[in-house]
Amino acid sequence: MSGSGDAVHNETKVISARSQARSKLSERRAELLKRISDNQRDLERALASLEKVDKAAVRRDAAIAKANEEFEKKKAAAELAAGRSLAQVAGRGETATSISELVDLDVAMVRRLVKLAEENNDSTPPTQGSSEGGSEAKEPTPDVPVAASGS
Repeated sequence: MSGSGDAVHNETKVISARSQARSKLSERRAELLKRISDNQRDLERALASLEKVDKAAVRRDAAIAKANEEFEKKKAAAELAAGRSLAQVAGRGETATSISELVDLDVAMVRRLVKLAEENNDSTPPTQGSSEGGSEAKEPTPDVPVAASGS
């Protein structure tokens, strides 16, 4: 009889071992599902955060583009105004070299600004009796001194 008692005892051990294995597997499966769920949640958060960075970069780039556009408009207006004034000086007989020395600009810059004013038909000849007090009628030559100066 002791043999049948051992068989029952062994069978109970086997059932108990299977039950424990199933329980452990079930726990592992639950842990795995929780880990997958937690990973998915955190990865979604990470991606959402990175999308915010992308959106911020798009806004930044748009703001930079707008600022550059505004700068270029203001720069063009300022250079045109400078060119007009320099063309007036050139119209009174100054050369590009002498103007560049007077205003401490590169000769090429002086020529470029005067040319810009000329291209925009904004270089008007000096008026007679200007604030300089000269009442002599002098033929303005805005192109000749600046363009013809070899310096």
